[in-house]
Amino acid sequence: MKTFFKNAILLATVRMFCSCATTYYTNPVINTALPDPTVIRLKETYYAAGTTNDRKPVFPIFTSKDLVNWTPAGHVFQDFPDWTVGSFWAPEFYQIDGKTYCYYTARRKADNISCIGVAIADSPTSKFVDHGMLLDWGKEAIDSYIFDDQGQLYIIWKAYGLNPERPIELLAQKLSADGLHVEGEVFSLLQDIENIGMEGQCIFKEGDYYYLLYSARDCCSERSDYEVRVARSKSFRGPYEKYTGNPILKGDGKYIQSCGHGTMVRSKTNRMYYLCHAFLVGKHHEGRKPILQEMVVGKDQWIHFLTGNITQKNQRFPR
Repeated sequence: MKTFFKNAILLATVRMFCSCATTYYTNPVINTALPDPTVIRLKETYYAAGTTNDRKPVFPIFTSKDLVNWTPAGHVFQDFPDWTVGSFWAPEFYQIDGKTYCYYTARRKADNISCIGVAIADSPTSKFVDHGMLLDWGKEAIDSYIFDDQGQLYIIWKAYGLNPERPIELLAQKLSADGLHVEGEVFSLLQDIENIGMEGQCIFKEGDYYYLLYSARDCCSERSDYEVRVARSKSFRGPYEKYTGNPILKGDGKYIQSCGHGTMVRSKTNRMYYLCHAFLVGKHHEGRKPILQEMVVGKDQWIHFLTGNITQKNQRFPR
């Protein structure tokens, strides 16, 4: 009998250890080219999509229950919307009144200028109906991101990337409640005064601060040194203070060459995860593939990646 109880206690201990054991995943989490990924969570399911440039169909969609194992689930568009001619970049999913909106960059057929359009579907995997161009701005408006600040929707985008006489800026403007029209004044959130690039932004509020993540340096060439940076403010409109310890994430130079242009998504337990793209070392020809890294707010009240500012191939499974 004593032996029985000893064995039972030992078995229970082993089971407890196994149930608490940490499991890991290996980046990239989607092993195909999917630059500039957007990701949202609706109840128990995550949805992601990414850049297709001039390929059809446009913006492949993937679904997942755990942020690590992803399944193809169609495309936003089977063909180019009538007002566009190509350069389909940086789709951004957002939910308004139970509908899924996809804000995206495309070149306008009339003049080849990159503008921001919007399409709507009943869900991320339903048929999207295009609502045309939403926003144009000078020579280029790209990389849209949508944010709700205390009930007011805003669209944020990259401007002046084609203007050599002035720095790149991240601009913002109010959106109508239905998400289909811009309203009011345009204002600046952040400028690229270092002249190193600034794009692929996302913004979120955690505690007292609004955190603005963005990417800098060379996104796309074989020499890519893309990296993730952060600024913060106690007001959505700013002013934003850039972190003196930037970048907060860059490639390790051994497995991951460079990384950036991502979206933060909260897990089912409210932990923060960042899905961005990366070039693998020596595999530039395979394109930019999505990697996943967990973020936390440090004691210094800045955003940090849980495993440091150098990418890690193996990560603890999302919780």
